[in-house]
Amino acid sequence: MLEAGDVDDHSQAAALERYFSLLQAHPEWFENHNGGIELLTGVNEIRAAQNAVREVRAARGLDISDLRVGVLASDPFMTVLREAVRFPDGSLGLYNRIVELRCVAVLPLLDGKPVMIRIFRHGLRNWSLEFPRGGCDRGEPPEDAARRELREEIGAEVQELLPLGEFTPGGSSLSIRADLYAAHIDRTGAPDRADGIETIEIIPVAKIEELIQSSQIIDGFTLGLFLRARLAGVV
Repeated sequence: MLEAGDVDDHSQAAALERYFSLLQAHPEWFENHNGGIELLTGVNEIRAAQNAVREVRAARGLDISDLRVGVLASDPFMTVLREAVRFPDGSLGLYNRIVELRCVAVLPLLDGKPVMIRIFRHGLRNWSLEFPRGGCDRGEPPEDAARRELREEIGAEVQELLPLGEFTPGGSSLSIRADLYAAHIDRTGAPDRADGIETIEIIPVAKIEELIQSSQIIDGFTLGLFLRARLAGVV
């Protein structure tokens, strides 16, 4: 009988089977680069990495009950991986990674003034003041996703969409890329309550800068988008 935290061979095999399926379906997620942290996909290499981590953790008195490699969890929006790796110094290890669908973040402008949303973020377990953002549906062009997100979240139709480049909130364990846009909109409607949006707020640029400086705005997508918009002279 398994104790809490124990992992059986079937669970490990299932995680690896799903991992190898992803490797075939999305090879771009698993590229290796010279001098970087190398992904190991051979079964013997994976076992060697698991053994190396088990030895180090056991020596430090750390938990060794779950050293599965592969897909740990997934849904239509994100996949949680644990991967076997070889570090640049030759040592072996395990590295967790979260892969999300490509997403968009949009700075809406109503009569030239930025529009923000106050939304409850589960990861923070708190409210956050942000610009609208969301994932692209499979096969959906980012431009279409940007228009759809504004329609869904703030009830707005886009009059003009301005691309502002790409952004990632952090590349250590997050495989997330966002396309950034500014958008001139025609109006705002009702907030999308089902998505946790409490209010839609029109906030002057100077006030946004104050809120950033006082750490009342801390969302990475919002900070990156606002900087890009400022550099482009959009706001």
